[in-house]
Amino acid sequence: MQWTSRLAAQHSALWSFDRWYRLWWHVWPASLALLISGWICIDKPGGVTSPSAPWGKPAPNAPPQPTRHSPILANWPEKLHNDVMTCFSNAVDLGPLVEACTRLIDSGLAPNPQLVAAYTQRGFLRRLKEPDLALTDYNTALNIQADAPVVLMNRAWIYISRSRYDAAMQDLNKAIERFPPAAAGRARYYRGFTFFKMKDYPSAMSDLNESLKVEPNNPDPYLTRGDVEQAQQQYDAALRDYDEFSKRAPRNPRGLIGRGSVLEATGRPKEALPAYESAVALEPANAQALAARDRLRSQQDAGDQAK
Repeated sequence: MQWTSRLAAQHSALWSFDRWYRLWWHVWPASLALLISGWICIDKPGGVTSPSAPWGKPAPNAPPQPTRHSPILANWPEKLHNDVMTCFSNAVDLGPLVEACTRLIDSGLAPNPQLVAAYTQRGFLRRLKEPDLALTDYNTALNIQADAPVVLMNRAWIYISRSRYDAAMQDLNKAIERFPPAAAGRARYYRGFTFFKMKDYPSAMSDLNESLKVEPNNPDPYLTRGDVEQAQQQYDAALRDYDEFSKRAPRNPRGLIGRGSVLEATGRPKEALPAYESAVALEPANAQALAARDRLRSQQDAGDQAK
């Protein structure tokens, strides 16, 4: 299989079943732009600024890649450029990337902002298969530069994945305070999700709404907002948000599963069944969609036999 085909296959598989992979796929470009450009330390200016005035440099939509003539490489000693190119690249086999990041860290030549970037990138690369090592890298980065917002947000992701919501909340509070408003959308989403898991629904809604103001095309806040609304029995609003998620992520079954669950909760199982069937069509191995579809099919068959 060609490298590009393998990359696409792995991305598709992780995107389908790993919620956190999807979150990080959104976060990684913004994080990369902040990290490799040496923008980790972002200080609020003195005095009062207008809410509409940009007081920090927001991450661009497409990250600058460390090409041979890029000004990004000027932030690194020239003899490290090859490893910078590798460490901050994207590939199916992460081993060479981790090794390049390690060489940058061990070189003794990287200035502190770039050293923080290397630790954070290595943590990102390790987050799925070696989360304990990723957490160590994030902690080391924060020992060098406390309150770096991207690093705090990355570490919060590890805490969220382990249901350590209080620890995640502490990091996200600091990250949101340090981020420029235009760059805080992902952190707001993470905190909104954390509030939801802690059953603080008003705070969750506030953060999710703020996240969507910054990133209106990010599908994930719609999904979590739908979950929050369903938990509060605001079923019409939940349906709208699940549908908005599905519009933006048409190959992901979670919006259809949410839609089916709302229709069931409101006494409309006949309408819920097609939603679950569509979810199964998108992801045939999705256990939640399969169980819901089979349950409603059994109920429907039992009802038909009783007639």
